[in-house]
Amino acid sequence: GAVADKKGLFEEAERGTLFLDEVGELPPQTQVKLLRFLENHEIRRVGDTENRKLDVRIIAATNVNMAEATQNGAFREDLFYRLNTFQLHLPPLRERKATIPNLVKFFVLKFNQEHEKDIGGIEPSAQFALTDYDYPGNIRELSNIVEHAVVMSENGQIRSEDLPEKMTLRPDRPALPDYSSETPIEL
Repeated sequence: GAVADKKGLFEEAERGTLFLDEVGELPPQTQVKLLRFLENHEIRRVGDTENRKLDVRIIAATNVNMAEATQNGAFREDLFYRLNTFQLHLPPLRERKATIPNLVKFFVLKFNQEHEKDIGGIEPSAQFALTDYDYPGNIRELSNIVEHAVVMSENGQIRSEDLPEKMTLRPDRPALPDYSSETPIEL
């Protein structure tokens, strides 16, 4: 049914960077295609008979232990070494809690626009709960939690009541500290 040429993702990224998220989850057939591209920097459009040379930088991310995945055969070893030119380990959010307030601010501003809200501050008890939580889902979970809070907020500020219960009713912490007399944190 293809009646016109259409650029694929690699071609769209020509002279730029293509980010491949969750590369550790690629099926074997896709791993072969990616390896072929990384080896010769060429693609072939569906239906074409000639290859096209591309200049694309690849950045790949995964939460899979790639050394283990190559050992057990889930990921091609040759592709792993092609992708592993430069490795950057980003610790989970629970190990870098000092970044959470800035990330919260970023997400509040983002979701203010998306949901046409005007959240201007965060009550200290909510900020404490946001910073104290361990985020097993990392940045995606933080983003979802902040979006939830922005949607739930009714008074222009994020309160602990606007957060999901899992953040405020934790069995390992009897109760949030009392911040009722403190001024909200401005964004």
